[in-house]
Amino acid sequence: MSDSESLFGANEKPGITAPTPTLKLGLMDQFIGVFTEPVVTFKRLQASPSWVGALVVLILTSLVVAAVWGFKVDVDAMLRPGFEANPKMTQEQMDQAISFMGRFFPFIAIVQTLIIIPAAVFFMALIYWLIGKAAAEGDRPSYTHALSATVVPSLVMLPHSFLILVMAFLRPVGGLTPEKLAPSSVGFFVNVANPKLHALLYALDPFTIGSLVLGFLAFRHTMRMKTGGALACTTLAILITLGFRILGAK
Repeated sequence: MSDSESLFGANEKPGITAPTPTLKLGLMDQFIGVFTEPVVTFKRLQASPSWVGALVVLILTSLVVAAVWGFKVDVDAMLRPGFEANPKMTQEQMDQAISFMGRFFPFIAIVQTLIIIPAAVFFMALIYWLIGKAAAEGDRPSYTHALSATVVPSLVMLPHSFLILVMAFLRPVGGLTPEKLAPSSVGFFVNVANPKLHALLYALDPFTIGSLVLGFLAFRHTMRMKTGGALACTTLAILITLGFRILGAK
């Protein structure tokens, strides 16, 4: 072993300081960061991707919302308008379907949450990753970068979930779906006869809009996409967010 190796290690030389490893962002740092300094937060996630803790919190929060809402929602008021729009269903078939769904609805809501959220996250991250590989500004992002960019911006929705829980306890839920309970959207205050337009107004919510803006920043700084690629991913997220709500409105 040489004197240099004995003093400075096999991979170090005199006068050269080894780079300080980037520490992973903790969950609380991620949550605070998306509100206070999102660009810095997403740049740190680019250096050290992290998404598991945020996904677990989002799933657990959604499970609580699904359970509370599932026990309080009026299943008849929620499902009957959709069934009545189907001319092939008789009144007896509607009553049987609603009765069956009503007995198991809290369980169904919880199971759907456990399946849909992880599946949606991994699928959308895959799409963003493929776009990111084609629109990378420098080194191509990894799939863990895509997962971080998909999950962490959604932490901004946690206060929205809290508002839903508060409103579910304070007022009758009726046939409203969870996103219609939060008093933060335009649709909560403006009632229109057209259900699809009303669904669009419910989407005009500062938390929803904030999550989309943060998504764009995450695509730019965590996945290091070019502006065009980040806009493409954000546009896709907007179309999916609005599409499911508007197409499903009855």
